[in-house]
Amino acid sequence: MRRLREVGEHPWLARLVPRLGVARGRVIVAAGDDAAAVRPGRRPLLLTVDALVEGTHFRRGWLPPIALGRRAFAVNASDLAAMGGVPRWVLLAVEAPPRTPVAELDAVVRGVATAARGAGARLVGGNLTRGPHLSVTVTLLGEAAGPIVTRAGGRPGDMLFVTGALGASGLAVQRLSVGRRARLPEVPSRLRAGSRLAPIAHAMIDVSDGLLQDLEHLCRASGVGAEVELARVPVAAACRAALAERAPAFAATAGEDYELLVAVPARRAAGLAGRSLGCRITRIGRLVTGRAIRLVDARGRRVRLGRHGYDHYR
Repeated sequence: MRRLREVGEHPWLARLVPRLGVARGRVIVAAGDDAAAVRPGRRPLLLTVDALVEGTHFRRGWLPPIALGRRAFAVNASDLAAMGGVPRWVLLAVEAPPRTPVAELDAVVRGVATAARGAGARLVGGNLTRGPHLSVTVTLLGEAAGPIVTRAGGRPGDMLFVTGALGASGLAVQRLSVGRRARLPEVPSRLRAGSRLAPIAHAMIDVSDGLLQDLEHLCRASGVGAEVELARVPVAAACRAALAERAPAFAATAGEDYELLVAVPARRAAGLAGRSLGCRITRIGRLVTGRAIRLVDARGRRVRLGRHGYDHYR
C-alpha cells in the first residue's frame, strides 16, 4: 500500500485533479489552478466552512474513509439547509500525516466529491498539507433558493419544530469514544426540508452541538426565551432502546444530529404536514417573551439538566 511520503504531494494532486472534471457551466476555471473561478447567478451567495479533525471529531476506524468524506460535506450542507440554501461549489483542504495511505486519501476526496454531486454541487479545488493528524476541512458555497433564514428572526408565540429524530449519533459517538462497537449514522440531508421551510420560518438553525444548546443560540440571536416539552423531543429508536427513560434528556443534549430546529409562526404551523419535507417534523415547544429557556416534563414541571450540549473547550 503506497503512502503519501512515497508518492509526494504534487504527483498525488496531478493524478487527482483530472478526475474532478474540466470547466463547464458556471465553473469557469476548475481545480488545478491557483484558484477556481465560478460565475455567480442572481441569487445571494451563502458561504460556510467546517472541519473534521482526527482526535476531536473522529478517530481512525470509526468511519471508512469514503464515509468520512461524505460526512465532511454533509455537516457543511446542514448549515446551508438551516438558511434555506442549496450547495453549488466545494473547496476541500486536507491535512494528512506522511504515513497516510494514498488509497485512504483518494477515498476521502471521492466521498466529498460524490456527496457534492448528489446535492447538485461540485468540488472545484482545495489544498493538501502535511500535519500530525488527519483533518478534513470543507468550504461550501451555496445560493439562497428563496428567503434567507437566520437565527435572529424568532418571535414570542412561534412554534418550535425539529426534523427527524435525535440521539442516535450522540449515542454512537459516546460508545465509540470508550472503545465499544457502534456504527456512526450518516448525516441526514435536510436540504429539501430547509428550502421548503424557509418561506414560512421566522428562524432556523441546524442541531449540531445539542438541541438545547443550539436553541440557546437561536434564542440569544432572536432576543426571546423558549419552553420545550421534553416528552415531545423525537428520540431515535436506537437511543430509546439503549437508554429507556433517560433517552429524551440524552437526545436533547447529545449533538451530532444535524437536524433542523425551526421557529414557525403559530398560524403557519398547521400547514407543515403538507409541505413534502422528505422527513418527519415534530413540534417540541414554543418561543416566549424574556430570555429564559425552560425544559418541562409532561406535567409542566421544570426539568434541569447538567449540560445542554457540546463545547470544544469545556
